[in-house]
Amino acid sequence: MSPGKVGCLVLYAALAAVALTQTGTTAGTAAVWVLGILAVVHIAEMVVLYPLCRRAGGSLPGNLLQVFVFGYYHMIEMKAAVGEK
Repeated sequence: MSPGKVGCLVLYAALAAVALTQTGTTAGTAAVWVLGILAVVHIAEMVVLYPLCRRAGGSLPGNLLQVFVFGYYHMIEMKAAVGEK
């Protein structure tokens, strides 16, 4: 797993921890908003990158899930697999 993907997972874990442990505070509310915005942006990214997900090797649902979770970092790997710049 690339360092970028690990960084994404660490960020999501930290935001989720703040959202769960600081419920009702400004920090908890901000963490929930950031997670929500990231989810919306990654859903849009899935739509935009759908053609690349189809061309990339492997499972289409797997690629879409990884685009949702990792976004740009998975796109880099798919482009390398397909041979695009």
